[in-house]
Amino acid sequence: ATVLLPNRRACRSAREAFLRLRQGRPTLLPRLVALGDMDEDELALAGWRDGETDLAEGGLNLPPVLSGLRRQLLLTRLILALGTPGTTPDHAARLAIELARLLDQVETERLSFDGLANLVPDDFADHWRITLDFMKIVTERWPAILAAEDGVDAARRRNLLLTAQADVWRRQPPVDPVVV
Repeated sequence: ATVLLPNRRACRSAREAFLRLRQGRPTLLPRLVALGDMDEDELALAGWRDGETDLAEGGLNLPPVLSGLRRQLLLTRLILALGTPGTTPDHAARLAIELARLLDQVETERLSFDGLANLVPDDFADHWRITLDFMKIVTERWPAILAAEDGVDAARRRNLLLTAQADVWRRQPPVDPVVV
């Protein structure tokens, strides 16, 4: 059987729970796969396949992930470029971390920023306009940077991998049980 869990920590907890239930006796555990931390190599090791091709051997043609540090530095640069008075580099770096979390959350939930401008009517506080101007970092500038870098955010890549695996399983359902 294969058990899909949200992250490596959940996999460790599940493994420990299985061992506790068996009171330390040798046990053949199910395949535990961390969805939040996976890449093609891990999928291939877990036995996931793209039809006849191993995912790790080029079965998918996905752009590389932008490293976390590179992403934070690029977002920091975009924040500093706004020229907002009083924004120091360390403040911009902290804001960049929060923007990265927001990007990941939106991608994880498979949402978009499309309706952001229409959330609040125009007759509300001026700070909403300021917020929308700030959010252009993620709605306009960030997609352009990703295209120039020929990369994707880690959450986007994970979703692409999950979608690809779901497509494979629709065509060729696994013979062993899969628990999510």
